[in-house]
This record gives sequence, C-alpha cells and structure tokens, in this order.
Amino acid sequence: MKLRKLLKLCVFLVLLALLLLSCEPEVKTPSGLNRNPLKGQDNESQYTQASAENKLSFPQDHLPHKDYRHEWWYLTANLQSDTGIRFATQWTLFRTADNRAHWYFAHGALADTKVHLASFRQGREEFANVTITEEPFSAAIDDWLWQSSAAQLPSKLLPSELLPALLSYGAARSDDEAWQVKLSLATESSFFLQGEQGYSKKHQREAIASHYYSQPFIDVEGKILWQGQWLNVTGSAWFDREWGSAMLAQDQQGWDWFSLRLSTDKALMIYRIRSSEQDFIYGSLMHSDGNIDILDTNDIKLISHVSDTLDYPYAFDLQVEKQSIGLNVDLRVAVINQQQIMRFGIEYFEGMVSFKGTHVGEGFVEMTGYVN
Repeated sequence: MKLRKLLKLCVFLVLLALLLLSCEPEVKTPSGLNRNPLKGQDNESQYTQASAENKLSFPQDHLPHKDYRHEWWYLTANLQSDTGIRFATQWTLFRTADNRAHWYFAHGALADTKVHLASFRQGREEFANVTITEEPFSAAIDDWLWQSSAAQLPSKLLPSELLPALLSYGAARSDDEAWQVKLSLATESSFFLQGEQGYSKKHQREAIASHYYSQPFIDVEGKILWQGQWLNVTGSAWFDREWGSAMLAQDQQGWDWFSLRLSTDKALMIYRIRSSEQDFIYGSLMHSDGNIDILDTNDIKLISHVSDTLDYPYAFDLQVEKQSIGLNVDLRVAVINQQQIMRFGIEYFEGMVSFKGTHVGEGFVEMTGYVN
C-alpha cells in the first residue's frame, strides 16, 4: 500500500515538472545572430541613428539607449598577481535590438600568457535575469554584476555615476573550468569623448557612426580564482562605451582596435576598420588630466603581420606622428596569447599585447571580421 502511494506521488511530481517546464518562456536568440548584425539591415530605419547633433550627457549616457540598435559596456584590464604572474581579463555587456526586442549578452574572459578561459551569459529584462539600475548604477546579468560603489563616491558626484565600482564575473557552471574575477575599479579622470564630441565616424562617405566615450585610466585591485587558487591582483583597466544602429558598411569586414598605455598619464587608442574599398582609421591620445588629442587618418600607419597557421595577425607595426602636439610613436605591437579568441556567436579576438620601440608597455587588441 505504501509502495503504491509512493509510486503515485512520483508520477504526480514528474507530471508537475513537465507542466512547469512547458510554461517556461522559450529563450530565443536574435534572428540576426548568424549574420553580421553590426552592418546596416533592411529594418534600420526603425532605429535612431548616431548624429553629431546628439550631445552626450553624464551620468544619463551610462544607461541603455533602447532607441538605438546596438550598444556595449566594455572593460579590459591588464593585471599582475602578487606572485608576478601576468593576466588579462575582459568583461563586456552587449545589448542588441531585434525588431524592438532587447537582448543582452555578456562575455567574460581571464587569461595568462598561455591559457584562455571564457564564459557567456544571455538574457532579457523580461526574463528577470537582466537588471540595469540608475541610482546607484548597476548592471547585472545572471550572477555577473557591475555595481557602482555609491558609498565611496565623493559628494560632488551623483549616485548614478559609473565609477568607482565593484565588478564580479566568472564561470560558475559545472561544464566550465572554474575561474572567477572580483575587482575594485577607481579613477580620478573624467570620461573622454571620441571623435567629434562623442560622435564617432566609421566610414569616409557613408553615414556609419556611433556615440563613443572612453576611460583608459582606471586603477584596479582585487582577486581572481585561477587554476584552483585565489590570487591577489592589481593593474590598469580600460573602459569603452559605445552605441549606434549601424556600425559597419557593406564594404567593411571588421576592425582592429588597440588600447595602448604609453605611460602612466598617456593612453593611445587606434582603430582600423578594414574595407574592400578603403580602410577607415581613427586614433586619439588621451591624457590623465582630461585632455584628448584627436589624430588624423594621415597621422597613423598600421601594418599587420600574419601567418598561414593563424586566423588572426600575430603582430603589428604602428607609427603615429603628429608634429603639432609633439607626438612620435613607432611601435612593434605583439599578441601575447594566441588563444584569446571569443567564440560566442560572432567570433572575435580580444587579448593582451605588449609593445616596444619608442615606448614600452602593454595593452589590448580586438580583432573582428577575420572568421565568419
């Protein structure tokens, strides 16, 4: 008798579980994920386009811009453990609209000079696994969290400011190799508006552009879980914030983007958008006192070094000369870890680099459009 009741109970629980699963919302990825969503699409007119008339305003522009098709919050950091090991880490939160449905994707990675570990999160606010708040600013997707440290903010700053902040992310699922990143981020510099006061062109002729600002002078301290051990780390981080509705023209394949710390008070950003017709090159030199020098295309020369055995260039020769500001840069920029490839939907390379020549230092390179 007891056995019969137990069997009935088991059957009931199984049926209940199946019923609950059938009620779960189906998680679908955007229909454009298998093509390049950064290029202009047929339904592009339903989204706001980046314009030089739009003026950036803080802290409001730290928050989502849902009338644009794409945007991202992007942080990379060069770290060193107290035992002398070099690390690189990435945290990115993407938002993309697909017929006005807003999807969020988060990419996280941690690497030393040989090994690269990465993980992925996705969701929607409607699924209750994505939350972005204003006061204090926070961006959460599942268990990953950027939380502004409101209690640490000077009184002159608003509680919705982006920095200082606490950032935590990593792999917590059974099918991932365990790694974790927990960082404290702080800066004394203001944000730098790229291009024309935050209006960043991406093409010589077409109206391909975004709104773009950066913060390359972020001090980092915290700890990471690496190969079963918690390590204390310190270093420097670089934050980029960008939004728009068409990031690439049809003749453009992808970009090579560089963030290079020339010294403790100077940071060089260069990007080249590769094209079947004419490459588009942009650069800026940012100073920790808040000044920024915008570089002309003719100021920059960039040569890639490739190998038949690698999908991505392994090094670059970079020359930047602008006599009006006394800038002379001649560098060999080398990729340190060829494994730093992100393979979540659209594949891209995001990894640490070192450079030597007129300056010696480290930074990051992002390379897109070489694969699929």
